[in-house]
Amino acid sequence: MLLYTSTTDEATRRGTPLWLHADWFALLIEALLLAIGVAFIYGAGVQIDGDLAHKWYRQLAWIGMGSVIYVVAATVDYHFWARHSWLFYLGGVLLLVVVLVFGKTLNNTKGWLLVPGIGFLQPVELAKPCTLLFLSWLGTRPAMRQSNLGEWLPAIALTLVMLVPVGLICLQPDVGTAMVFFPVTLTLIFLTGFRWRWFFLGFALLALATPLLFLAMKPYQQDRVKVFAEAPAQGLISLVAPVLPETTVTHARESLAKFLAPKAGERKPDDWNAVQSLLAVGSGGFTGKGYLKGTQHLLGYLPRTIATTDFIFSVIAEETGFLGAATLLALLTGLMLCFCKTALLARDRLGTFIAVGAAVIFTTHIVINISMTIKAAPIVGLPLPFVSYGGSFMLGTMLLAGLVQSVELHRRRSHLSFATESDEQENENDI
Repeated sequence: MLLYTSTTDEATRRGTPLWLHADWFALLIEALLLAIGVAFIYGAGVQIDGDLAHKWYRQLAWIGMGSVIYVVAATVDYHFWARHSWLFYLGGVLLLVVVLVFGKTLNNTKGWLLVPGIGFLQPVELAKPCTLLFLSWLGTRPAMRQSNLGEWLPAIALTLVMLVPVGLICLQPDVGTAMVFFPVTLTLIFLTGFRWRWFFLGFALLALATPLLFLAMKPYQQDRVKVFAEAPAQGLISLVAPVLPETTVTHARESLAKFLAPKAGERKPDDWNAVQSLLAVGSGGFTGKGYLKGTQHLLGYLPRTIATTDFIFSVIAEETGFLGAATLLALLTGLMLCFCKTALLARDRLGTFIAVGAAVIFTTHIVINISMTIKAAPIVGLPLPFVSYGGSFMLGTMLLAGLVQSVELHRRRSHLSFATESDEQENENDI
């Protein structure tokens, strides 16, 4: 049965404009991050000229489109988006199927659709917010908490929902982006009341299955893992060498060399991008070389095609040094704290799930992106939120941020909407 609900507070009775309730600190940080991204995309292109010199124009256009999406997503009550999330989820899954059939292959991944008048669209970036919305809505259903299966029903349901887009993304293959879905799903499962001991068991099983996952990877993906694992593995062997027999240490070194050695007829794994990115970050020193004075991307050592996307942090660190990189990290951390504050103050569990889920998705991108630029993680092609160049990623980023802002905007506002009886019962229970 449908109910027409109305809950009011004194501020709304006075007719307070909706956007006065916005998280202005989060808006300020988002604007600063967007400005930093445009500035360094411009700097990386203007020195090289050609097509790269016009990337910042296109980035501004994507930011404009993303801003419209942000405002619409934030202004409309997030309960409306959640109630229709199954449609958005199905739409996202459908796009992932379409891209497997009609998509264009770039960088070994068949993940782009050519949209007339817009250019290349990467459906996976839109699938992230759509999947998060549906996971949040499903995880907060009263039926999930009242089932005879107890904590296992929401865990199973959310996992199955997540595996559909992840499976399609892995077929592209884009394992790096598919990884983003796991942390957010596990976090939402934990919020449903799933107990820690089952997480530990799952992690143990995953550790046991890691060799099988490695064997299932494409050769170029295995090479990226080998490049990442080489330095930590050698360091670990050197660390434990003094307390182990010499024969054991020798055997460990030989086994590592055998694992890292290329197969017959193949080249050694290429770690050029990882090394040049690390050199760019390290050469910035404490204060950097100065804006527009970076050399790694300008001379082409750090490939220009990826300098403004996956390795924009390397460009920023080289030109602004430790101070600039730390400032960027502080802004990103501050934004994640804003999202967490919105989650804590949300008026119901649905708002908490959406805000926490968005924070986990962004945090996963931030940690992996920055880690791979300093050779602390394999290069998996995850851009930096609000900063990296990219149209589809910008639209997905702005949509996620807009949904979090919607949770904040409607926390104190009157709620005039059509709601299902189960929605009303859930809100009453939460209160």
